[in-house]
Amino acid sequence: MTRTPWPRTGPLLLLALALPAALVACQDAGADAKTEVGPVPQVTPAAEIRVEVATIQATQATVDIAVPAEVQGARDALLASPTGGFVEKVYVEEGQEVKRGQAIASIDRASAAARREQAAAQLDQARAEAQRVETLGDLASAQQRDQVQTQLRLAQAQDELAAIALQRSMITAPFAGVVGQLGVEEGEIAGPGAPVARLVELDRVELSMSVSDRDVVGLKAGMPVAVTTDAAAGLFTGTLSTISPAADLSSRAFTVKAVVENPERRLLPGMIARVALAEVLASDAVVIPQDWLVTRLDGVGVFVAQEGVARWRPVTPGKVVHDQVVITQGLAAGETLVITGHRELADGDALLVARQGTCCTDGRVAF
Repeated sequence: MTRTPWPRTGPLLLLALALPAALVACQDAGADAKTEVGPVPQVTPAAEIRVEVATIQATQATVDIAVPAEVQGARDALLASPTGGFVEKVYVEEGQEVKRGQAIASIDRASAAARREQAAAQLDQARAEAQRVETLGDLASAQQRDQVQTQLRLAQAQDELAAIALQRSMITAPFAGVVGQLGVEEGEIAGPGAPVARLVELDRVELSMSVSDRDVVGLKAGMPVAVTTDAAAGLFTGTLSTISPAADLSSRAFTVKAVVENPERRLLPGMIARVALAEVLASDAVVIPQDWLVTRLDGVGVFVAQEGVARWRPVTPGKVVHDQVVITQGLAAGETLVITGHRELADGDALLVARQGTCCTDGRVAF
């Protein structure tokens, strides 16, 4: 039997197949050894956030504003006749002082008196007819009784209307004051509602001013005011009387009025004055700019700097004075607030303090 000889390349082929396996085993062993002796990874610390801070000091919350104002009479009325008519008599002159109830002018009073007489006669006739039907007793029908009662009521109403018209035909002063203007002359025909005279109270004047929403929140009725004007020397004092609860739709400002006693009548309607208001709302209080507050979904607060770290602190805002706010709870004097960069902070962030100051002098930080 003849044997088939081994190919000469047989040993070489086996060696070629064994080498890759040996190489893979060596690489695995090297990888394991490297893993066991390799260095431990290091955690990079969080970057510090650059901020400015201020140490809080107790201070006063003071309203201090000055605004222009227009002088008006404490009471200022345009008197007119509701029906108009012939101007029979004008009893006063411009600049004349009048008392309450004093006659100013009579407008078509003769015609009004005649209509009153006519209404009174018709009322007498209706009463007499009602009395006659009443004396008939059962002889009068129910319809007759109803008819005379209706006529009587109509006559009474007409008499009352005529009496009101007669009263209003005489224009009288509703309050004591000075006749500022006269709008009619004797012999003219005044239209219904046309101004007859302007009556102004001058012993006390009212000053009307426009105040922004930022300032009006610190005002209240009864606050003292100081008034000056170029038209009259000296200082006048008064009090705030009314504060509009809604802003003017065109100017977005609130109308505020003050009352000033004016016995010498040096302040006159139409003058422009300047009103200064100053009052301490809170003493020994924590007052900070509103911009330092941070609003989050869970409330309003500030960031306090503690040992180089930002800490979130909920606070309770109180009264607002200009751009400042009184903090009633959550913050005490001596603590340090983050005042710039605070809107990008989260609780626990590391801080890099660029500047440190003291709060607050006239609402500003002193560095």
